[in-house]
Amino acid sequence: MSERNVTRAAKRLGLSQPALSNALTRLRRTFDDPLFLRTPSGMTPTALAQSLSGPVSAALAQLRAALEEKREFDPAASDRVFHVLANDYAEILLLPKLVQTLQQSASRIRLRFHRPRNLFEPPSVSALKDSLDLALGFYADALTLDASIRSEKLWEERNVCLARQGHAAVRGKITLRQYAEAGHVAVFYKDEGAGVIDSLLAQKGYARNTVLQVPHFASVPFALAGNDLIATVPERLAQTFQKQLRLQVLPVPLNLPPFRLALLWHERFHNDLAHQWLRNLILEQAAAESAKSLP
Repeated sequence: MSERNVTRAAKRLGLSQPALSNALTRLRRTFDDPLFLRTPSGMTPTALAQSLSGPVSAALAQLRAALEEKREFDPAASDRVFHVLANDYAEILLLPKLVQTLQQSASRIRLRFHRPRNLFEPPSVSALKDSLDLALGFYADALTLDASIRSEKLWEERNVCLARQGHAAVRGKITLRQYAEAGHVAVFYKDEGAGVIDSLLAQKGYARNTVLQVPHFASVPFALAGNDLIATVPERLAQTFQKQLRLQVLPVPLNLPPFRLALLWHERFHNDLAHQWLRNLILEQAAAESAKSLP
């Protein structure tokens, strides 16, 4: 009745087209009525089909409500283990409040975090389908992902330059030449080569002086605190450590694309109630974080 097409209706019901055609034939015999007539605009319902539509829809809705009423998820009673792929930036910004909520209302639930092999490439479809529940990272727009992968943007933020307050050459501002000539701490994961910063500097005739290369964001502020080095990091990370480690946060003298933090999961988990609960919890935490004003 809603699709007006046997092939589309079969797909929606999870049946083959011949199977649905056979079912329609049996219905026609039962009611002694064609029920649907083939026309240039699709399968048009007969008067009997129209009269049956309302009562059948109501009956299906009542059945669906009865079944869904039993499908509940109680986080306080669940001992489910969730496997999450995330970089340490996402952990630093989201984990404290997330764990606090779990301890308060779902103390038996366990989280197992795994480190990605690449900073900007999403995990494989098979990994999200078979071994991971969620992935948190700097992932591209959902349109570039596989059709079976669901995506939610958590927030976007700009890059900033981070240096210690007593840096000998960087005092409140930094020029492009100073930026290129300064010693850099860079975050690179396994198998990654030159990044966007290196490419943009090369276009302007400069090369980045990378003194230290690390696989974690968390170690960067500490490496800067006692050395005349600089780093380019997401602004929220910089603000997290600025006061504690006496760091200065400066605009980057390059037009860099923003960091886009996204949440990914496979469609097989989309309707899982426990999975939905954890996703919504992360989205709520992300909304609270992104609502914070940055200096």
